[in-house]
Amino acid sequence: MAENQKQSFSYKKALYALIISFVVILAILALLGEDTDFSLIFKMSPLWIGGVILIYMLAQSINALRTKLLLKSYGIKLPYREAFVDILLMQFFNNLTPFAAGGQPYQIYDLSKRGIETTTAAAVVISRYVVNNVAILILALIFLPKYWKAFLKIPGIGIFAFIGAFLTIALLIFLVTLSYSRKMLMKFLDALLKPRFLRRLIAKFLECKPEEVRDHLVKKFEEFNYYMKLIWKKGPHYMLVDIGLSILFSLTFKFIIYFILIGFFDASNNPLNVPFVEIWGVQELLFLVAYYVPTPGASGALELGLFYMLGGTLPRGIISLAVALWRLLTYHFMIVLGTLVFLVRQRNLAKEKGA
Repeated sequence: MAENQKQSFSYKKALYALIISFVVILAILALLGEDTDFSLIFKMSPLWIGGVILIYMLAQSINALRTKLLLKSYGIKLPYREAFVDILLMQFFNNLTPFAAGGQPYQIYDLSKRGIETTTAAAVVISRYVVNNVAILILALIFLPKYWKAFLKIPGIGIFAFIGAFLTIALLIFLVTLSYSRKMLMKFLDALLKPRFLRRLIAKFLECKPEEVRDHLVKKFEEFNYYMKLIWKKGPHYMLVDIGLSILFSLTFKFIIYFILIGFFDASNNPLNVPFVEIWGVQELLFLVAYYVPTPGASGALELGLFYMLGGTLPRGIISLAVALWRLLTYHFMIVLGTLVFLVRQRNLAKEKGA
């Protein structure tokens, strides 16, 4: 792993991400203007807003615990407060980058700046990534048989989302297998690089000569394979606990919109008769493919997909308000909060460097 994994911050990225999400939300609200009772927002108790933020922070606290326990397997005691800030910043960069791909590189950089060796930080972050995939795979296999029809309700892209879900599941199985099998890694590379045009294409991406591509990829994949085996040898129970915590994080985060729905239904004096597990299942399948959308933090895709996937189950006017408030509090507000945390973190690093 490279010593410096620093992720650059751009106010333009933050603004771009916010604008995309706002435009989609406004389009949904405008489309359902007659069906949407905006007075429900003012009828909802302010405590409900605080509850949403608390649940979000609880979910990130579970995420921070994962990092802390994995570092503990290496004998490293990272204060919980630092682990929590690290997770907030990871999520912040995921929100700003296309395909939500910027969080992990920044997390490695941030952990290394907290005095943790880069190789150890990389092992922990890569382990988290693979365990996330395992958790996603488990949940997808549970929910897909029951809620696959929800994908088909997304106008224009329903069939592609459905196919994408199956491709994602296959990819996750493949990635998890590659994480632990060096033999399969080598076979995969040999098959991948057999076509000359692919070798030349990958060479351009890696900025090396075509004949050097295999060596570059072998080095990267072996490093990935080494990290996974290393952390497994530290104690399989850490990985099993991490899988459980990853699923618990998902459950907690996906409960947020259900909590918002309870608030809106309560404000409208109507009971919410849809069980949480149904709302959870729909979200798991949506998140399975949403991050293939090349917008910062999947802006636009999550809002539109969630609206249409729940459209046949709940009143569309309430769903539009719930999705808008959900995104406002878990995405827009967190970009603002993340910006402040990042700037404070950079100021502290500058002070430490100058000391």
